[in-house]
Amino acid sequence: MPGTKPACFDAACGRQKDALLIVSLVVPILAAAAVAAYLLRPPPQSSLDEGLLFEDQETGTLFEAPPGAAPERDRRGELAFRAVSWTPWPVEEEAEGERLRLEVGTVRQLQKRTFVFEKVLPQPSQLVVCTLERPLGIVFEEDARRKRAVVADFAPGGHAEQVTKRAALNPALAASSPLRGDVLRACTATNIVYQPAALAFGAQLPKRTIVVYGADGQTWPQVAAALRKGLVADGPVTLVLERRLQPGSSGSGVAAAARGGA
Repeated sequence: MPGTKPACFDAACGRQKDALLIVSLVVPILAAAAVAAYLLRPPPQSSLDEGLLFEDQETGTLFEAPPGAAPERDRRGELAFRAVSWTPWPVEEEAEGERLRLEVGTVRQLQKRTFVFEKVLPQPSQLVVCTLERPLGIVFEEDARRKRAVVADFAPGGHAEQVTKRAALNPALAASSPLRGDVLRACTATNIVYQPAALAFGAQLPKRTIVVYGADGQTWPQVAAALRKGLVADGPVTLVLERRLQPGSSGSGVAAAARGGA
């Protein structure tokens, strides 16, 4: 038939076609391996020695620091981060902001890491860390002008409402409970994380990993997607909220707000 390639009917022709097939398969694989080896090559030792590159031991991610700058590390030598959307950015030593220890890492193998938050509300204000089971039972409202998500209400009978009612009876719990008017600064969410070697060779399965999503300056659809990202089986969600305080009050002085619903 016109356009049909001839078939082989002898051993020599068959061996030739087999060799061409092997070459067509092996060459792309070798090329992909070479690209992977280039991407996964170790950084120049000189950059590590000069302190321009530093590595997060937990994830293996490399960061580059400007000359003369040093990243902040905790007492265990692990990097401190500022959460910007889905990206944890290392912070310089003595950077402004409050240090919070949040649990992140592979599901059911979480470790506390340091995250830095600068306050954004008129002072005085307080950063509140609260941990809730899914579904949260919080109604968030968008502040489009400031690109913020604000706690507007609680679903009747939900986890958040129950925690808030207990805080109204026990003022000591207010510092770890959501209240109406709180501004969402960050939340934990579940990401599917592939190790670099897994991307190149498929040798490792992806892991469900708890990460911190920074909500500052993000659009409401992005924030809402982050809040929904995760399963009940992944464990509770940690919210970082910022709360306005009455002038002259301290962090423990939010008891009145807890009783009055802010």
